[in-house]
Amino acid sequence: MKLSTRWLAAFALLAIAQPTIAAAPSNFSTDNPRFARLYTLERQASDLLNSDDYALSMSQKTRDAWGRLHDAAMQAKIGGQSHPLAGVALINLSSMDQIDGKNPDALARSNDGLRLLAPFADAYPIAWMQGLSIKGYVQIALGDVAGGADTLAGASRYMDTYIARTPADRIDKDTHMLRSNIAFTHAQALTRLGRNAEAVEAQKASMEARIAAAGPNSADTIGSYYTYAQMLQRADRDGEAEKYARLAVDIATDHVDRKHPSYARALEALGLLLSRTGRRGESLDYLQRAIAIKRETVGTESLYFQFGLQNLGSVLLPLERYADAEPLFLEAERGFRRIEGENSPQSARALAFAAAAALAEGRRAEAIGRLDTALARVRSESDKDRDIGQRVFPYLIPALIEEGRGVEAGRAAGAFTTETAQLDNAPALPLAQAAMLTAWTTPDRRDLGEAARRLTGVLRDGAAMNDNGELTEDQRAALDTVLAVAAQTQDTALALDAMAVLAGSRIAQANRLVAQRLVEDPALATRVRGLQDRVKALEVADRRLLKALAVDEEVATARADRADVAAEVEAERSAIARDYPRWVEAHGGERPDLDALRAGLRREEALLAVMPAFDGVYLLAVSADGARIERARMDRAAMVALVHRLRGSLTPAGFDQAAAHDLYREIFTPGILGTLGKAKILRIVPTGAFASLPFAMLPERPIAAVDKNVPWLVRRFAIRVQPGFAIHPAQGGQMAMRNQTLLGVGAPQAFTDSQGAVASRGASGTEVRALSDLPALPGSLAELRAVAKRFGAGHATLLVGAEANEATLRTRDLSSYGVILFATHGLVDGEMAGVNEAALLLSPPGTDDAGDDGLLTASEVAAMRIAADWVILSACNTAAGEKAQAAAYSGLAQAFRYAGAGSLLVSHWPVRDDASAFVTLETVKGAGRGLPRAVALQKAMLKLIASRHPDAAQPYIWAPFMLMGR
Repeated sequence: MKLSTRWLAAFALLAIAQPTIAAAPSNFSTDNPRFARLYTLERQASDLLNSDDYALSMSQKTRDAWGRLHDAAMQAKIGGQSHPLAGVALINLSSMDQIDGKNPDALARSNDGLRLLAPFADAYPIAWMQGLSIKGYVQIALGDVAGGADTLAGASRYMDTYIARTPADRIDKDTHMLRSNIAFTHAQALTRLGRNAEAVEAQKASMEARIAAAGPNSADTIGSYYTYAQMLQRADRDGEAEKYARLAVDIATDHVDRKHPSYARALEALGLLLSRTGRRGESLDYLQRAIAIKRETVGTESLYFQFGLQNLGSVLLPLERYADAEPLFLEAERGFRRIEGENSPQSARALAFAAAAALAEGRRAEAIGRLDTALARVRSESDKDRDIGQRVFPYLIPALIEEGRGVEAGRAAGAFTTETAQLDNAPALPLAQAAMLTAWTTPDRRDLGEAARRLTGVLRDGAAMNDNGELTEDQRAALDTVLAVAAQTQDTALALDAMAVLAGSRIAQANRLVAQRLVEDPALATRVRGLQDRVKALEVADRRLLKALAVDEEVATARADRADVAAEVEAERSAIARDYPRWVEAHGGERPDLDALRAGLRREEALLAVMPAFDGVYLLAVSADGARIERARMDRAAMVALVHRLRGSLTPAGFDQAAAHDLYREIFTPGILGTLGKAKILRIVPTGAFASLPFAMLPERPIAAVDKNVPWLVRRFAIRVQPGFAIHPAQGGQMAMRNQTLLGVGAPQAFTDSQGAVASRGASGTEVRALSDLPALPGSLAELRAVAKRFGAGHATLLVGAEANEATLRTRDLSSYGVILFATHGLVDGEMAGVNEAALLLSPPGTDDAGDDGLLTASEVAAMRIAADWVILSACNTAAGEKAQAAAYSGLAQAFRYAGAGSLLVSHWPVRDDASAFVTLETVKGAGRGLPRAVALQKAMLKLIASRHPDAAQPYIWAPFMLMGR
């Protein structure tokens, strides 16, 4: 019998196992002339099933043909038993049932077929393995994951025996393909059971069989490479995983037609790889293109298409694009159910993702309903599938607690702990989460603080392992639970620890290129790799300790082992921090201590952190007299929407006054204000959308109209923004103008379409035209001259007009200037065609300036060596980050900091040049009189508000300026 290639293609998406096999009668033969009629009936049915006409192959006519073979074979006896072709017929009917989504019928027929075929399995090995494959897959689809895995393990063992005893020239492509499919489905089942190490070996066997069937460069083989990479990643073998993911992409690019479905899989592989390495923005293009190809080639009724939707949604989640992600998950959920049935495990996963998006958008009750449904769907007939619980419980339990449903939360926490402890290779994160959530739902909560700190440590170590600094959605949700516990218990030290992980993630993202440049030092690279190896060992030790605590066995030994590894990690971290402090800071790796932070604040200073985690926004106020942590009354989605509403409403003529005051009330609560006390200087540590919030313009009271007397927050506090919690020694307010030197750069020559030199350097004509369309800044030259005059003759150098170019800056020793001022246009990533990172506009290059394009980019700034203790970016948008969700201290500002600058004066949005000149000069003058720089900026803003400059009282004119310190 020839195995249906159609069935093989359908089965490529599945997973499987096996029973004991009886021997056939010794005189049995598969070509006995006595049964010629049966062989004819088998050939007729097989021809119909293998027809190129899909409708015919799956028609009632084909079913009738297999039915005739079954009935005839049942009557033909061999040693008192029915002819095995009766079992072959039932197995083929079961494959048709499975393709039609009739899983209960498929299971019943496969069981009956295997029973009839068992004594003759060695005579019909392909049919036997096909029957086991179908049975195993359907068992899993119906909820018996463990049983399906056992069936598939048996199928794999039998296949290995069959391959070993059969001459190589008698093993055809279809047999290798069946072997690959069996191993693939087995690997998927093992993964769902948490048996990741075994899953890796099963998928490796699938990959090797696929290579034997189709060759190493086949489109069919690409998926095996990438699936193997996925399995390796789940087993914490990241280096090998990246190797095979890249192999899939390279082979697809070189050997696969662009319209072939496997090319879409290759694009998807690359997209997911980019996402895992922190380049989620880049990955979106690949994933969207992959979906478009799948829609055209395999259609929307294929599992591949549904997985594509889910993959794209899972990349959008950490980008906080929840409204875009949620419909993708819901569409995938409906598709999985149509294909796999109402209890489809994949539909449950898609629904759980959609629930996470709903939670992040503030729809808690709806999210709980989805999470409950996802659990019930895969557990309707079995409680053996523990994989879905790892996705559902970390979101469901905190949501139930927030809704006041403590009893249900406690039951869910108990199930989470039990299931996680049973996983053979449970990661440290779910183990730590289960322990903390169980402690949170226990009435006495005795172990809650310790469990929360342990979870924070696991999250910090996980973030440290990620070179790009990005947190996964699961990690951010876990940090949200820690902060919720800290707010409930007023554990401000715990809150600071968790917030440092959030802030450090943003810093590391902003400084990815800087960190890469630093690690070009071979000595540092070796140290970093050593630290990463130790952190991996610490994660293993954490996992052992957490599992020991969960099962209450060998806890003392596991705790001692963990302490030894932790001591090694801390020693190496401290040594690197001592020898390479800039690398630690660039990675956001500084670990704050609450007592040290308070001690570092000057008497008139206080600190406020405003951080969105997952579904909540958390506020931490620290002063010399105390500290307080609160969760904002509004959820994260509502508050972020307020920030966007305010920013979007700002014009020279007005702004959304209600949104501004609502934000003030949500952030500056009575408890927070009480802790800040009488501080005059407020250090603010914002992340996410709040990094783009101009805090200075929040009104303390509702306002009906803007005038010179509005009680802006800037009247109460002089504000400085900083990326993290480190308090560096005060630099002193006195700038000592007589001894400091100024470098002023700006008032560049205009670009024109005739600037052929730019185009010759690789800039497109579109970019040249866009640069030439930028408006002139007539006040920039006056601003530079006014500030230079303040420094005095002999202490100021100006590079203006044609001299304000990249070549001049590259050849000048910038370390001799105490203050550097740029007065020009600032461009953010994506603002215009061809500009792919934040940049300052300089003069067009001359024809001999190789590598010069007239744009000083953030990566070029990061490579500079400067020693200015103040850099003033009097330019449009210099506070902005690379993406909408990037921190305001990223982009250019962060690049200057890591080039060696001290404090920076930057702007949140395009600045009117006369206002920029006024604020810059007044701030410099104030600092020259000995004022702290935050106070100098505060007074400059207030003086502008009170001035006669047009519309000066409007926040659009005076509020974009921001002082950023270390």
